[in-house]
Amino acid sequence: MNRIHAALLVLSACALGGACAPDSNLPPAGNPSGAGAGSGNGGAGGMGAGGDIFVGPGSSSSSGVIDPGCGLITEEGKAVPLSLYIAFDKSSSMVGTKWNSGEAGLAAFVNDPSSAGTSVALNFFPLPDESTCDQTLYKAPVVPFGELPANAEPIIQAIAAEDPNGFKTPIYPALGGAILACADALQQKPGTSCAVLLVTDGAPVGPAPICSGVNPEDPQVIANLAAKGLSQFKVRTFVIGLQGVPQDTANLIASSGGTDSAILVGSVNVQVEFQNALAKARGKALPCDYEIPTKVSGGEVDPGFVNVLFTPSSGGEPQTILQDADCTNGLGWYYDNPVIPTKISFCAATCDAVRKDLAAKVQIGLGCKTEVAK
Repeated sequence: MNRIHAALLVLSACALGGACAPDSNLPPAGNPSGAGAGSGNGGAGGMGAGGDIFVGPGSSSSSGVIDPGCGLITEEGKAVPLSLYIAFDKSSSMVGTKWNSGEAGLAAFVNDPSSAGTSVALNFFPLPDESTCDQTLYKAPVVPFGELPANAEPIIQAIAAEDPNGFKTPIYPALGGAILACADALQQKPGTSCAVLLVTDGAPVGPAPICSGVNPEDPQVIANLAAKGLSQFKVRTFVIGLQGVPQDTANLIASSGGTDSAILVGSVNVQVEFQNALAKARGKALPCDYEIPTKVSGGEVDPGFVNVLFTPSSGGEPQTILQDADCTNGLGWYYDNPVIPTKISFCAATCDAVRKDLAAKVQIGLGCKTEVAK
């Protein structure tokens, strides 16, 4: 099964249960019979045991599987690219096992085939000038954004060249700089996604008694910064807390940054746990948006003849995710623009279910009338 990540989703080019259908069989753009692609009202499909997503009551299909006889084919799709800015604590409390294990865990993460296609930047805090409140000084990463696996070696070399030092843990300016860097990345590449991964083992300390009229050591002040990044720039903040981090503080920052709670690393097998924490954060950061297939954007296929198919990692027949522009109960998918769509997006509950099954397979089917929630 393909992993759902920010790289290309390799989708089958053949009709389900049959041979590939020729392009001439596909409904052309503007076909009046595509009217069924509009938004639906009322109950949407549901999720069964294990988070399976299927065609539910009230849909125009009862089997949960589209009949390939209608000319269904699938086209390679692209998930919206993901960028991650890792802000890594290198204060003196990180010395020893935490630093060594973090270094090894980060190396394993960037070399993991599942991370391929993700753009990653790396920075460290505190700066030599530990007392600076200037967030812009933390903006430029030591390793600029670059796609994995190509950017893996520069990241590995960068952390190998560092040593834990510094008496302060200036999370406030470090997080602010990371959010600003993500905001710039999103401006340079519209339609992409960027998230901050804050890695720390301690409470915020410094950089000064007051920064811009607020106390930078106050967890709520830092949480407000994460919330502003989310609301103003659509940048989410993940917190990976190593042993010693105040859990309440870490959770407050993460929840304010739109990521529910911190991902905590224990003391038993730090390297593996840290690698797993990075992978978990990457999985949660994956956007649930897919670019419109080229046959649709190019006018060969009417948007009313597009379906999203989901095959859980447990196997079985592909199941249809219903289109629901209203996201009733948080289920279904919708176009960003019903008239001239450029993206397919999952509703919240469907997005969560797909993210939890990273080994699942998502396909975009073309040629059959869109299944719409009734």
